Amino acid sequence: MKGMPPDRLPVVVKELTPADLARLLPVMQPDYRQRVVGLLTEAQLIGVAAKLPTDAAVTVLRALPADQLVTLADRLPGPVATALYDALPARVQPEVLSRMDPRQAQAAVAPHYERAVAEALARANAEVLIPHSGPSGILLVPLFGGRVAVAPRHGDDGRVAVRDAEEAAYHHRANAALAITDVPVAEEVRAYCTQARREGRTLDTAFWSSERHDGTLKKALVGLFR
Repeated sequence: MKGMPPDRLPVVVKELTPADLARLLPVMQPDYRQRVVGLLTEAQLIGVAAKLPTDAAVTVLRALPADQLVTLADRLPGPVATALYDALPARVQPEVLSRMDPRQAQAAVAPHYERAVAEALARANAEVLIPHSGPSGILLVPLFGGRVAVAPRHGDDGRVAVRDAEEAAYHHRANAALAITDVPVAEEVRAYCTQARREGRTLDTAFWSSERHDGTLKKALVGLFR
C-alpha cells in the first residue's frame, strides 16, 4: 500500500473490509496508520473496532479527531468504548461520555470513581484491599479487628450500591458493609439500612463525590462499629 500513488490510496482503502483492516492496521507505522484511518468510513471504523482486540482497537481509533470519536462513541463495542474513554484527553471525555449508551457510559466512569473512593479511604488512613474474587468493583477495609466491604457506585442512588455491598460482605465474610455513591441516597434505601441495623446487620451508606467529602466518608466508616 505504501508504494502506490497517493491518489490511489483512498480508492483502495474504500474497498478494504473490516477483516482486511484488522490484519493491516496493527502492523502499520503510526504515521501511515493515521493517514489510512483518516480515510475510513464510519462503517469501516465500527467494523474494524469489532474485529480487533480492545487494546489494538483503541490504538487505531485514537488517531481520529475528537469530533469524529464523539459521533462514533455510541456505536462501538462496549469494552472498546470504555477503554477508549480512559485513553482520551480529559477535555474530550465529557462529550464522548454524553454520546455513549448509558450502560457503556456507566462502565466507563465506574473504575475512575472506584479508584477515587479508594484514594479517599487511604487519605483517611484506612488500609484498602482489592479482592481478587467475588463481585467486581469492591474494596475491603480492615478496621477494628474486622473487615468492611465497600461498594462505590457512580450515578447510583444507593439501590445498586447497597445490594452490592451486602453481597460482597457475605462473599468475603466481612463484618460490615458500606455503600458509597455520588448521588443522594433514596429514602427507601436509608430506611432499608436502618432496618438492617436493627436486625443486627451492620450496613450503611455514604455520599462521596470529591475530596470535600473525605470527612463524611471517614465518619461513616468508623460509625459502622459504634
